[in-house]
Amino acid sequence: MEIEEVIKKFIKRLFKYYYWKIDKRFLFEVHLADHCNLDCIGCSHFSPIAEERFLNVDEYKKDCEQFAGISKKYVKRIHLMGGEPLLHKNIVEIIKITRSNFEKSAINIVTNGILLDKMDAEFWNTCNKNKIKISLTLYPINLNITKICELSLKYGVAIGYFGTGYKMKFRKDSIDEKGIQNKKYSYRKCKALCPQLYEGKFYMCQKPAYIKYINKYFSKDFIVSPLDYIDIHRLNVAPLHPTIIISLFFASE
Repeated sequence: MEIEEVIKKFIKRLFKYYYWKIDKRFLFEVHLADHCNLDCIGCSHFSPIAEERFLNVDEYKKDCEQFAGISKKYVKRIHLMGGEPLLHKNIVEIIKITRSNFEKSAINIVTNGILLDKMDAEFWNTCNKNKIKISLTLYPINLNITKICELSLKYGVAIGYFGTGYKMKFRKDSIDEKGIQNKKYSYRKCKALCPQLYEGKFYMCQKPAYIKYINKYFSKDFIVSPLDYIDIHRLNVAPLHPTIIISLFFASE
């Protein structure tokens, strides 16, 4: 193999490894519903044990306006998800709010697809008008893919797969009750990077955002401290670089 090819492959791998450092933009996720219409083992958002909770549209509008003022130009993608986002009866309004505040960001609805072929024309037209992509998570369930594709073509809405495109493999995550793990090391080893905008707070990981469901269901007492999130309504509405957002989480160490 020629030296030029070796160098090209090395640079490509290096770029991929440090992508989140090179690309200063970031994504964040929003729960339209904490609960779900599936009961998956190992759900990282704890949806099978979550109470029925829908995103408050009025509060979300305030959060969107505030967060857009802080970080709009650095947000490359937004995931409207859950739980199962299609359970929210006001999903059309949520789509409009999100797009009006983040005009240039890619917006994906991440869904298991069970309700997708039952969504009405208003939903599909809104997705088309606001350039929303539907991202299907491939669980081992039967979906009416033919009808879903027909609706996608009819209304001009892009549909793809969430993640790798392979069927989800269920797993078992361990939660360190004693808090003996090195959080910096754990953060760097996690390749998911799933920042959450939840009830006026910005979390760098979904676990502290929804750990309340573990606490209630299993009678645990995991504590969520102010160091686990940024209260977006306590920040001045001025452009905030994503590296500053990330560094705030480690400022106390």
